[in-house]
Amino acid sequence: MLEIEQNRRLLLGSLGALGTSTLLANPLAAAEANPVSSGAGYSFDTPMENVRTMARLTSTLEPGKTGYVRYQGRAFALLENGSNVAIYDIDGIGALRALPQPNGAIRFLFSEFALYLDLKTGLPLERWTNPITGREVEVWHQRNGPVNYEIAPDKAMFGQFVRADGVTNTGFQLPWTIRGPFATFALDVVSNRKNALDPATWPLESSGETIPTTEHSQYSMLLSDLNNPKLLSLPFFATLQSIKPWHPWMLMGKRLGRVFARMVAQKVSGPEVLPAPSLAYAKQHLSAWMEAPAEWTGQYVTAQAIYKATRTPQK
Repeated sequence: MLEIEQNRRLLLGSLGALGTSTLLANPLAAAEANPVSSGAGYSFDTPMENVRTMARLTSTLEPGKTGYVRYQGRAFALLENGSNVAIYDIDGIGALRALPQPNGAIRFLFSEFALYLDLKTGLPLERWTNPITGREVEVWHQRNGPVNYEIAPDKAMFGQFVRADGVTNTGFQLPWTIRGPFATFALDVVSNRKNALDPATWPLESSGETIPTTEHSQYSMLLSDLNNPKLLSLPFFATLQSIKPWHPWMLMGKRLGRVFARMVAQKVSGPEVLPAPSLAYAKQHLSAWMEAPAEWTGQYVTAQAIYKATRTPQK
């Protein structure tokens, strides 16, 4: 049975990622200089507005509709001697539905997948030769979900992610900055949640008892779009960076080092924007994570839990 974590975060990206997951939201960021408190038609310091903005950004407030975010980038192995090596490209989709609640909170139904691509061909990897160990391994592409989480005007944080600077807020507040015609905010968050893969049972797949993670993102949108209440789904552009332990399928165990990923993300119409080979691969192998969950169950199913439920320890 899948291990389930409840009440964790997500914004895009998790965006991201997705390796994302990330891609999606964490409202606990270190604010940049020159924060704003008001704007033409938009109340930047109102928690209710900030909650609705997260829904407009990462999903849509149009009833019954799903918002899709695509994130693309490259991953690098950060080695113990300080060097790094490019290991694969990333192309992923997060699907998110927003369910406004009577108390002003919004519940989100989320699933995501990310494909790891060959650096030269751009095609989804089936096998991969680890440049550090020299071992050829089967690639296990990223997937998360079903993920259910909720954000509310009176809650400054949710789940196991916290602001990298340790500061806490009263109410849901994004650290806005106005840059000419653009409204932006940066999110810098850290977590150290329990690893579903016990290193005693999964010595090659598990990086340790916990999963230390740091994620950094910058979201930008047109101020005119933000000020338009009729625009229920906000276009945006984001940059995402993360540092995480080795993926289980890399069979690196507790070896020193990390995976660094840098990505960009934006709102898209759906998975059909992927290149034909990637879309075909996703439909064949990852169809369960291509659309948002159908209903609220309170679940947060992690990639590690899915891996544990569907794989066996390697030797």
